[in-house]
Parts: sequence; structure tokens; C-alpha cells
Amino acid sequence: MTAPIRILFVDDEERILRSLAVQFRRQYQVLTESDPLRALQRLREEPVHILVSDQRMPQMSGAQLLAQAREIAPDTLRILLTGYSDLDAAVDALNSGGIFRYLTKPWDQQEMAFTLRQAAEMATRHTPQASALLSSALAAPLSVLLLDDDADTLTVVDEFCVAGGHQLLRARNLAEAMLQLNNEAVDILVSDLKLAGEDTAPLLKSLAQAHPRLLSLVVTPFRDTQVLLRLVNEAQIFRYLPKPVRRGLFEKGLKAAAEQALIWRAQPQQVVTRLAEVPRDEREQEKVGSLLGMLGRLRERLIA
Repeated sequence: MTAPIRILFVDDEERILRSLAVQFRRQYQVLTESDPLRALQRLREEPVHILVSDQRMPQMSGAQLLAQAREIAPDTLRILLTGYSDLDAAVDALNSGGIFRYLTKPWDQQEMAFTLRQAAEMATRHTPQASALLSSALAAPLSVLLLDDDADTLTVVDEFCVAGGHQLLRARNLAEAMLQLNNEAVDILVSDLKLAGEDTAPLLKSLAQAHPRLLSLVVTPFRDTQVLLRLVNEAQIFRYLPKPVRRGLFEKGLKAAAEQALIWRAQPQQVVTRLAEVPRDEREQEKVGSLLGMLGRLRERLIA
């Protein structure tokens, strides 16, 4: 018999915890904590498949909780409940906590149920990361595709590639980006949200569906919480770095992406716990569908 999926909800409001427990106790084994420190201790002592945390709590923020949870239980899927106004918190949670999904408050019950169902499906398929990695895989260079004409961004990415022996690829527009993606096995994508006047978000969302192991870092001057939440849920971006980017933070994000890419390369059989939502906007759906079709057609021509 398969062990039940264990979900830990963390919120300083007891009434919210009671409501969540009532809603989901039939499908899952529900755990609740109003104190983030007790939640962290629970993660140390017992298995938890999914962690759902509110952002605004007096003891510590949800972003801080998820960052510590990632260190304690890296295989636990993490979901953050946040408001549309919490851009800095959302960025911090993504960059330090590795978010599976964002849900905005007040949340829709059906959306919450659907998100937990997706997370539960991923948790049942996931196998824990092995500590020992293949040295040959770790020594192999990565391919990094840059979709940004900003000189500062280029400098940081170029120095990162030179230092690590990685291949740097560039594209001046989306058409060139598509060719690069079909010609090369790209591991890491660094992109602004605009390239030669074109919106790159549909491409990022297409790649999340077609290539879930490709890690996308978004480097952009745009500061919009709703855009960020959609990029996390629909494009499964790995990092979001607002411009002007702090060099140390950028380098740290690139290093983390490289480490994750090498782990996946060393363990090709491992299920990747990344599952992009289908865009809700109909026009965005059409763009993503069109790009997915183009990626497929280009790949078929290259193989033929």
C-alpha cells in the first residue's frame, strides 16, 4: 500500500489552518503548525512531501521558512502563499527557497486543490537525490544561452562560462534563439523579458513544457509581482534577478543553476520536480502552442 502524501501547512492564523485541514484531510495526511520554528523541527524529524507556507508571519517570513526548509528537506516541494504586493518577498522566496508554486491570497479553493494534486503527483514520482554523483558528468561543460544585449549581463555570464569551461551561446532575436535551442543541448538560459523588442515570456513558458531540465534565469528591469508569479507557475523559472543586478547575487544564481544541471546530468533517470502550468491567458496559450510546434518542427528537420 502506498504511503499517504503528507502536507504541512504553516500559518500563524489558527482558523486558516483549521480550514485547510478540513478541506484536504480526506485526500492527504494533513499536518499544521502556527509556529515556523516548530515546522522546521518537524521537517527534521519526520517526512513531509509538500510544505505550504504563508508569507507574512510574525516569527519569520514564508520566504525565510522555505529557504531553511530547502536546506533541511531538499526533496520537499515548497509552495508559498503571498499577496500581489509582495514582490520583494516573492523574489526572495524564489531565489533562496526554490518554489514549486506561488498561490496568491485570498486563494481560490479549486486552484489550491489543483496545485496540491499536481505537487502530490510529482512527489509520488520523485526519487531523492543521491549524494554521490558521477565525476565524469560533473566534469563535463555546460551550454549557456544568453538572450540579452545588456553589456553588464554579458560580462558576468561570459566570465562565468570562461571560469567554468562552459559554452556560451548568444542570440540577437527570438528566431536565432529558436535555432540555437534546436541545434544545441542548452542547459542554462539567461534572458531578459525583452529581446530586440520581442517578448521572451512565451518562449520561456514553451521551454518549461518542452525541456523541464533547462534552467531559466530571468534578468530584467521589470518589477511586477503578477508577471513574476506567472513566470514561476507557467515558466518554472529558476531565478528572477531585477536589474540593475547585484553581481554577487547573479554569480550565485549562475553557480546554483550549474550545480543543479550537473546533478540532473549525473542522474538522468531522476524525475525532475518541475511541472509548468498551462498559461491562463488565451493569447499567451496560442503563442506558447505555436512556439512548441516550431520547436518540434525544427527538431524534426535537424534529426532528418
